Amino acid sequence: MKKSMSLGARQEMLASIKEKYKSSDWKMRNQLLDGFIAATGYDRKHAIKLLNGKTIKKARKAGLLQ
Repeated sequence: MKKSMSLGARQEMLASIKEKYKSSDWKMRNQLLDGFIAATGYDRKHAIKLLNGKTIKKARKAGLLQ
């Protein structure tokens, strides 16, 4: 059985690597993405959207996040 991270822990991890991901080259992005997926259990495409900021903006716009 796979243990999952709490939502707060996943959000903290996202915030901590998001800027580094955006400013990295392709090879480093791939390594950061692989680690993020391994830690959070997110699907690869969803993780990419989160790291690029697309999903969070939609959630904030809908009033789901502050």
